[in-house]
This record gives sequence, C-alpha cells and structure tokens, in this order.
Amino acid sequence: MLVLFETAAGYAIFKLLDEGKLQSIDDLYQQFENAESASKLVKLKHFSKFSDMTDALAAATAAVEGKMSKGLKKVLKKVFVSDMQEQLAVADAKLGSAIKEKLNISCVHSSAITELFRGIM
Repeated sequence: MLVLFETAAGYAIFKLLDEGKLQSIDDLYQQFENAESASKLVKLKHFSKFSDMTDALAAATAAVEGKMSKGLKKVLKKVFVSDMQEQLAVADAKLGSAIKEKLNISCVHSSAITELFRGIM
C-alpha cells in the first residue's frame, strides 16, 4: 500500500512496509516513537516539491474541496506507472473518490489510515 501525504512543501508518497500493523490501531502510535521503528513501517518512495506559493495554494484549495489538483495528478501518474496494483491510502475520502474516478487508482480511507497519518505527522 502507498500513502499520499500532503504537506505545505509538496506531496510525499510513502510505501507502507507492514500492512498488518494497521490491524491494531490502538498501539499504532508506538511504531512512531522513534525514527528507527518508524522506518520499519513506512519508507519515503517519492517527494514532489511545489514549484512556488501559487502551486501550493492551488493544491491546498483543491484538497479542501476534495478535488485532485493538476500537480497531484501528475505525481500519481508518475508513481503509479509501475505500481498499478497498489492501493493508495488517503486522508480525505472525497479526494480518494476523485482519484479513483480520474485515474482508476484504488484508494483507502479508514480510522486505521487516520491513525497512520497521525504517526507520520
């Protein structure tokens, strides 16, 4: 599973190394207590920096509206060329629906994914 993490600087795509850890969300935070244990759960696969403030603002606006920005579409097309069987964990279900509709990428949003995002932050 890949994880889409949106930051003020750009889009980060992480690879979830152990999906089994999502089964027990009550102690998922423990996987992020230090960098060593976190690196056993997620690994940065790709990072796409926003080119300027206008690009960042457009991405933030699209995210708030549950839409996919042009920049995000470009990043996902680049990352998912070889990993089309992967699911994408997203923070927002509406954005996941837009990604599924436009790019046919299976998206996941759940309470376990929400806890995963809290750990990554």
